[in-house]
Amino acid sequence: MSQIGKRFVLFCTMPVKIRALFILLSILTMGHYTNAQEQLVQNVRGQVIDAESKEPITGVTIVLISDPQINDITDSEGYYLLKNVPIGRQAFKFIFAGYDTKTVSEILITSGKETELNMSLTESLHQLKEVSVSANKFHSQALNEFATLSARSFSVEETRRYAASIADPARAAMNFAGVSGNGDLDNDIVVRGNSPKGILWRLEGIEIPNPNHFSELGSTGGAVSMINANTLATSDFYTGAFPAEIGNALSGAFDLNLRNGNTNTNEYIAQVGLLGTEVAIEGPFKKGTRSSYLIDYRYSTLALVQDYLNLNGLIPDYQDLTFKFNFPTKKAGTFSLFGIGGMNKILTAPENDSTKWDDTDPNLKLDNRSKTGVAGVEHQYFINHRSSIKTVLSGSYEQAINHADTLSTLDNYANIPYTGSKYKNTALRLSVIYNNKISERSTLRTGIIAQQINYNLDRYYYHTSYTDSFNNAGNTGYYQAFAQWKNRLSEHFTFIGGVNASYYALNNKYSIEPRASLSYTTGRNRFTLSAGLHSKPDIQTYLYSDTPGKQPNRNLDLLRAAHTVLGYDVSLPLKLHLKLEAYYQYLYHIPVEADTASGFSLINNEGVAGLYKVKDLVSEGTGQNYGIDMVLERPFADNYYVLLTSSLFKSTYTNYKGDTYESHFDKRYLFNIVFGKEFYFNAKKHSLIGLNGKVISSRGQRESPIDYIASVAENKTVYVNNQYYSLKDPNYFRCDASAYYKLNNKRATHTIALDIQNVTNRRNFSYIYFDIRSNSIKNVLETGLIPSLSYRIEFH
Repeated sequence: MSQIGKRFVLFCTMPVKIRALFILLSILTMGHYTNAQEQLVQNVRGQVIDAESKEPITGVTIVLISDPQINDITDSEGYYLLKNVPIGRQAFKFIFAGYDTKTVSEILITSGKETELNMSLTESLHQLKEVSVSANKFHSQALNEFATLSARSFSVEETRRYAASIADPARAAMNFAGVSGNGDLDNDIVVRGNSPKGILWRLEGIEIPNPNHFSELGSTGGAVSMINANTLATSDFYTGAFPAEIGNALSGAFDLNLRNGNTNTNEYIAQVGLLGTEVAIEGPFKKGTRSSYLIDYRYSTLALVQDYLNLNGLIPDYQDLTFKFNFPTKKAGTFSLFGIGGMNKILTAPENDSTKWDDTDPNLKLDNRSKTGVAGVEHQYFINHRSSIKTVLSGSYEQAINHADTLSTLDNYANIPYTGSKYKNTALRLSVIYNNKISERSTLRTGIIAQQINYNLDRYYYHTSYTDSFNNAGNTGYYQAFAQWKNRLSEHFTFIGGVNASYYALNNKYSIEPRASLSYTTGRNRFTLSAGLHSKPDIQTYLYSDTPGKQPNRNLDLLRAAHTVLGYDVSLPLKLHLKLEAYYQYLYHIPVEADTASGFSLINNEGVAGLYKVKDLVSEGTGQNYGIDMVLERPFADNYYVLLTSSLFKSTYTNYKGDTYESHFDKRYLFNIVFGKEFYFNAKKHSLIGLNGKVISSRGQRESPIDYIASVAENKTVYVNNQYYSLKDPNYFRCDASAYYKLNNKRATHTIALDIQNVTNRRNFSYIYFDIRSNSIKNVLETGLIPSLSYRIEFH
């Protein structure tokens, strides 16, 4: 049979839904033909600001390095527009007297969408000495100038480029040093051996609730992010030793920014794929003004791949919306409206035939539905050219109803409630930050953050009788204030000091947390030492109750930690960058079960599910995480990139008795290598193919051995005494891959992408549990291969 015949047979054997998608992609990519010798061009626009004061800088010269005749000078508001920039990877230089000259390279220019390239410049300490800084010198340095260590920025392109990241900020962060996933089907992350509960999410500078679909009460992750990377500007991610403005975090923090819409022309995005559809629109409210809008909507289509995913009959359904409206004024500052919202549900029911029930089709009827929404207004006003006030007021809403029932074989398969929860939380949050660039050496930032939280929590479970582990409604407040000062002591030394103070009204607990950092930079080398105290309340633990009218955990202390990090950065030949960080974290006032025979500590918890198994808690536990993170990175250059990260660490905790054990998240080592390359098809760079790969290897997490005889006797899970987390799970190994084809036409850019998580279909170990129905100990495995095929068009 000919090759054409074989391909036709292969196409005919595909499922109908997959064939329909391929036909649609073929139709959509036809047309808009462009002469292969025609030079396609696009505009590059952006704003240039002072790195410390955030004030727009007038008179900055921006030059396209490959063609200096293409240049522009920023206007009175710091904006510039470079016209007719050839498509492909380009480099730009930003020049202004009295400031360090900055060069950025490998910026992707496409025909379907204008490129936004915002830049911050640092005032020179020596005005007469010209200093040129490459953006790759200390690659991925955080945008927040008060964060010098255990922090990095990430761009939208990085979020899309990494294999199996599926444009999800949390999944992209799993590629960074010291960070690992907590399961293949969700984006929970473990940072330096800490529980995912220690993560903070911020959007536009203010805290937000967990922004992920299919999340659980008390968790910080979920299956899919509600925030599409298409709407994000370059943002920051922290892994420890946070600056003073970051509170309510123990292990890590996402500080996300939404980008503004195009102020010059209307632009559109449409995407269809196996995992979802997306439409987006952006543009100016009125041409000739700086006001703009950005709206992005997604809806899931996971039913297309249900035959290929091991979802045990579950068909997740979700949709979300992200928006930002930006309104600059001449005298009253800049106003912005922003928001995200998402809805999701999972419905499934077992067969009405008990002979067909097994582990893949269990006797379990699920009805899980949830909604989350955040909306806010932001205002930034410059008092003078050195100081400004930024105010953010936001409101959030969370609602979830989850039921898991079984069917009775004795009563015509009637529903028997098994476990469930219902909660509705709302919050108002206010952030006011004053920023003052005192001089070219010194910057002061101070602010207050207030939260008014209303909660309504209800959770029940069935063992031998029904028990409400939550049945609470009320409100509380959480208030923070911070001050931080940055001083460039000399050309080589920089000192940052600050303090964060917080008060939690629910149990009248407070914390005062000093933080400091000292950096020494010489040539291509930088040494940094950072240390500080941090804390985080846990409302779900405080409100837990297994007896009506009783809240035994309400007066627990805040969870606290002391972080110390020593770092070294160096730019190496061959465009390589090496970063080493050695860290020590001491966790204290951690809730543990007040029982000398118990090994329970909140350090090992991921949500609230484990709380119902324990008695009253006391804040007498401790923990330690210490290790070293290494990053060897070759940022994208010469059409390829490599990111190699490795971590060696140990994570331990003490129980109520004072005995020390390895923690649940004590993997001991992590190793990632992420790489990719692009291939252009002609000199005019109309089309290209990109190939990306990722290899993940780590030791498995730890489990407590189950006492089988005691579990059978008591009809519940009972662990072997004094052997907590002594079992090492099998080692984890996974390979991911992605490929994309990008075609530029005069007014559109088409992209066909295939992203495959777990290309070898290896089923990694997940966890063990005692099944009270069969009186047996069972293993649960992670999912196998997950494909994602999509077509995307950007046009104007």
